Amino acid sequence: MKGSVERVERAFAHQAPDRTPLFEIFSPYHPLYWPIAGRNPATDASLAWDAMAAGVSYDERLEATIRAQYAINRFFEVDMVRLNGGPPRQYTRPVKTGAHTWTLNGVAYHRDPKTDLVVLQDPAAEASYSHRYDEQAVRQQLEAWDGQVPAMPDRPDPVIAGVRALAAADGVDWVYMGEVGAGTGVAFYPPFLLMWMLQEPGLVHRWIDMQKTRALVTTRHLVASGCTVIAMGGDVSCDKGPFISPALYREFILPVIQEHVDLIHSLGAHAVYTSDGNHWPIKDAFFFESRIDGYKEVDKAAGMTWPRLLEEGVAEKICIIGNLDARHNLCHGTPAQVAAEVRECLDYGRRTPGGHILHASHSVHEDMPADNYRTVVDTYREYFGLAPLPR
Repeated sequence: MKGSVERVERAFAHQAPDRTPLFEIFSPYHPLYWPIAGRNPATDASLAWDAMAAGVSYDERLEATIRAQYAINRFFEVDMVRLNGGPPRQYTRPVKTGAHTWTLNGVAYHRDPKTDLVVLQDPAAEASYSHRYDEQAVRQQLEAWDGQVPAMPDRPDPVIAGVRALAAADGVDWVYMGEVGAGTGVAFYPPFLLMWMLQEPGLVHRWIDMQKTRALVTTRHLVASGCTVIAMGGDVSCDKGPFISPALYREFILPVIQEHVDLIHSLGAHAVYTSDGNHWPIKDAFFFESRIDGYKEVDKAAGMTWPRLLEEGVAEKICIIGNLDARHNLCHGTPAQVAAEVRECLDYGRRTPGGHILHASHSVHEDMPADNYRTVVDTYREYFGLAPLPR
């Protein structure tokens, strides 16, 4: 792994590296962790809830999180790492009510036998994301906001710092990716915010400014913590195209992305935009006018396929971080189907002058079988003549 930094840098520079860099985001509590990092409160959701019910300390949770995330990235010998956030210092203790049941703030939760995650027993007990915001409350928040810039933390991100220390001790050389949104994730806007775009655009600009102000400070903190790649986002499109018109995208979203990219570049880091969906109707703005260096969450199932990325000239100018189908094939495909897609993806990626980092189209999430991700890495290593990983 000594060549990971050079490998990733060459991919971003569109210079063919010795082999395609490997990158992945490992969702918390996935069974993939268990044979690698053990089954503990940092890798198993039920054990995490039990530990919180018992009053586990912040330091204990943080240490377990650092060790688990280091172990899984080290095992798969990735070249670029994106770490999950650390635990909050303060949390509300759940109450254990059964072998796999808890209540939190009076709401019942249980372990989902399909995913092993802890979820609401009654999904209807939680309002949809778009209704978590009250329009009047947001108006009042915007009226009260004075534009103050929050102070940057005076210490590195604790998870990044902890993993970097373990890696340095073992002589592991990784590229670190930080991830922060600046209010551009239109998919998560409450309905009233979308209406404001047409009826009260000034309020939307002010709301985005409020999100952006915090995000730019977080970006500086992540770079200071050792991240040389910053993934911005989130989702601006769905399968059928952008959530808002191209004109509204240019008015509200593109300027924020450009400002964020310029800051990232001024700090000496690479800027990656992260979004599922079909971006072809906003191709020029999304890929070229934004000035991004890389594109992540490449949604093959939404039409962002390798042949078109090459045909439209995107893959010549933007580092493609993907493009394995994490919606269908990696979840439901056979090992042979998964292996075939990995080889095809690597073949396509090597048709560009570098500019490709292998990655699932989203992450190793709860619906992806552990064996299918193992097949991804086994196939990748076989493709480049590397020794297989231990079983």
